[in-house]
Amino acid sequence: MAPRLTIVMPLKGRRLFTFRFLWHANKLRVPYRFLIADGKVNEAAAQQLERSRETFPNLDIEYVRYPGDTCYRRYFAKMSDTMQRVRTPYVMQADNDDFLGFNGIERALDFLDAHPDYVCARGHQVMFSVYSGIGGSPGNISGKVNRLYWDNDSTNISASSATERLRQSGLCHRLYYAIYRSAALAGIWQDIVEIDFSDLMLHEDFFALRVLTLGKARINTDTVSYYSQAGTGISYQPLRDWASHLLRSRFTSDAHAAIERIASAAAQADGTSAGSITEDIRTILISRYQNFLMGNYGLPARIKRRLREKWPQVATYLQTRPRYSTGREQAAILSELKKAGASPEDLQCVLDELGQVRSALSPDALAEYAGPLLPIASADASHEWLSLA
Repeated sequence: MAPRLTIVMPLKGRRLFTFRFLWHANKLRVPYRFLIADGKVNEAAAQQLERSRETFPNLDIEYVRYPGDTCYRRYFAKMSDTMQRVRTPYVMQADNDDFLGFNGIERALDFLDAHPDYVCARGHQVMFSVYSGIGGSPGNISGKVNRLYWDNDSTNISASSATERLRQSGLCHRLYYAIYRSAALAGIWQDIVEIDFSDLMLHEDFFALRVLTLGKARINTDTVSYYSQAGTGISYQPLRDWASHLLRSRFTSDAHAAIERIASAAAQADGTSAGSITEDIRTILISRYQNFLMGNYGLPARIKRRLREKWPQVATYLQTRPRYSTGREQAAILSELKKAGASPEDLQCVLDELGQVRSALSPDALAEYAGPLLPIASADASHEWLSLA
């Protein structure tokens, strides 16, 4: 049977994370297509992925080499081109440091099959951190699950008009990892290429709002469709000097372009004028950046930064200490899913998936997928097999 879904996975370094992701999917015999878009090609890793049938015989993988992601424009062009290569009716974006929730994805696909007025669907997103020893990185590739938490978002964006959907939802960044109708996601990335954002945060905000001009968005509150590792992001820069950034980027003009594009799309979808929604979009973004600046540069953030500078060892311990509450956290997630209507079979699926994530983080798994690659990684002077850069 032809697959319904393509998983698009952009790469930039972190090569062992890629092999961990594929090892996990191969173990589960995930029946989707995988389209890997590499923006930082390493010849040895590329050859392994181009011969993926030898290492991951249960997966349908297409690996594409792209010019280096040396700027946002190249990254956006890579993603837009990759979306044009999708041949399945549905597509989902995934990062190589995360894992798929198969049961939640299947439920989302079934929902989209039955509801053509919805542009995307998803289950909950569960986040986890990894304990790799005191002073180790919470984004380590292997270790014990040290924390479990989830998005706790139960809002279905079901208004009939685009204007009302924007007002109803505001900014829902979790939509980035939803399951989409392929043509819709391709259109969003084409818009991003045309605007050519100079800031990734603004690009993410545009994505979350532009989606809602294309259709309704569903969350199946009794399922999990994505498991995301905390501490591994490569785009978040909380210590960046934003005053300098604003003067050296096109942030303000890009924000105006995003607002204009979203308002125009909503007006076209609803058959109204753009003026009725433009100010609402502007208000959503103003609130977003006020909260961002307060969270990163307000008094509490400055105090925390000062404490990290004065007592770095204490800060490191607090960030990387072992935690003993994951059992309670897992029970709380299952309890919330049950309240939302999850069946015993659904709950067992989540338990099984969490067990499979823990297995993928184990030393035995690391030895299995990384063992044959260690001579190549050791000989690689770039040291980017694990790097978050």
